[in-house]
Amino acid sequence: MNLVPNFVPRDLKRFKSALCASAIAFLTSPGHGAEKMDYSAIERLKQESQRSSEVAEIVSYLSDVYGPRMSGTPRYLEMVHWVEERLRGWGIEDVRVESFGDGLRGWEVNHFAAAMTAPVFMSLDAQPVCCSRSTDGEQSSPVSVVDFYDRNALEPLAGTLNGKILLHPEIPPEYDGISGRWSDEALDRAARRQEAVTPDGLDGPGSDVSYVDRLKQRAAENDRSGEELAQFLIDEGVAAVLRSSYTPAGVVNNRIDSSIVKFHRIGEPRPVPFFVIPREQHARLLALHARGVTPEVTLSLTTSFYEDPQLHVNLIAEIPGADERLRDEVVYLGAHLDSVETATGASDNAVGAATAMEVLRMFAGLGLQPRRTVRLGLWGGEEQGLLGAQAYVERHYGDILTGTFNESQQLVSAYFNHDNNGHDIRGIFLLGHEAIRPVFQAFLDPYSDYGANTVTIENSGGTDILIFDAAGIPSFEWIQDPRNYFSHQLHTNLDAPSLLDFDSVRRNAAIIAGVVYHTAMRDDRLPRGTSLPTESFDE
Repeated sequence: MNLVPNFVPRDLKRFKSALCASAIAFLTSPGHGAEKMDYSAIERLKQESQRSSEVAEIVSYLSDVYGPRMSGTPRYLEMVHWVEERLRGWGIEDVRVESFGDGLRGWEVNHFAAAMTAPVFMSLDAQPVCCSRSTDGEQSSPVSVVDFYDRNALEPLAGTLNGKILLHPEIPPEYDGISGRWSDEALDRAARRQEAVTPDGLDGPGSDVSYVDRLKQRAAENDRSGEELAQFLIDEGVAAVLRSSYTPAGVVNNRIDSSIVKFHRIGEPRPVPFFVIPREQHARLLALHARGVTPEVTLSLTTSFYEDPQLHVNLIAEIPGADERLRDEVVYLGAHLDSVETATGASDNAVGAATAMEVLRMFAGLGLQPRRTVRLGLWGGEEQGLLGAQAYVERHYGDILTGTFNESQQLVSAYFNHDNNGHDIRGIFLLGHEAIRPVFQAFLDPYSDYGANTVTIENSGGTDILIFDAAGIPSFEWIQDPRNYFSHQLHTNLDAPSLLDFDSVRRNAAIIAGVVYHTAMRDDRLPRGTSLPTESFDE
């Protein structure tokens, strides 16, 4: 079934006339400080984001139709081609797909089921974790309570684990994530910061170790303990392992701790089936076991592995710059397209990708062609360790590990990332680029009515922004209200479009479009500074 609808490009005559009007407005509008502000374009973008938004429909396709979007799978590639057609349907001609999959493999779930079958029946709201192998048909076993992360606990049981289902003996502490809307006090405190690394930042505690140094440290340590542990469980014939989620009230987050199953490269182990269950169900299984009533669990899992490098791709689209002197310079807008294996990946990160696409749609529809090239990067492999973004930067700009970059790197004015959730934007993280503060204060001032005018020196991390920052490119992430992102959406079985507020998403599209547009219209590129330590990335 062909899920790609037909689209007709916008009226090119309207595009050209609007472009001329926009250029006149930009030159004649009053400035904010030293920045030239096109208030006509800002108002038009605000109106367009409310009147003709397509972002909700895009999120639905990315989530409901194609979710979960596991990088390196045929389904993922089908989704990327749908995005490509959508962009072309808006009249964006320069759209291309770039593979980065050499040595990588993909994985997806075809079917799974899990239940406690004795002493009574209880359906388990389990979620399988990437990149587990299939079970050998349906497996049933009394649970064996053992710390399967601890080789010292496992070694005495060698030779007795074949066909066993292992249950972790501990329920981890409940994740006490932030929620709700940022208070005025919290935003004011962030705006007054003088250091990018802070223990109580809006995006969590900072790190004094840069992302590049973290990569080098990992390479030097060459820690193979996770791989060895996974292989031990395989060799022992363990049927499956179960642990509980960190999130409360039946919500299952399956990616906070999966250290023995994060194998995405060809030739690495295919771990035993690994399931995460709600902490409440885990507690019941442990309580039964403690009272001498050993529960029996029955489960099955069917998964597929793929080793085609062409299934791992980034999608790049751009609107070429209108100024002949500046068109070789680039302003990036980036978001990752892939998701984890749970639910549909609506907030992480279908809404980020859809909002970034919406920015290009509005530029094309309104005829707002900036002086510099605006380039959209929709990355694959983010959930596997920022693989798509890193491969792209290495191919086009240089090596973040050695710090050696080509001349094209100097032509990038900025990289704006969108991967924090779909809730209200409240401002922007500078990642230490203090010299840019007055620029963004001017750019965000027109969005004070949206509550989106906080500018903080603080760092933001945990996503593709780390790669571009490590490449010496001025990189920025949006401050967004957490709402229920950390408690119910991020990497959980509830990450669905119904938890998104599309009024917020439409406002966000207008904000991002305005900031990207004005960055691309400046006489000069944004000033640069050294790349400061960023948040450590936790897979």
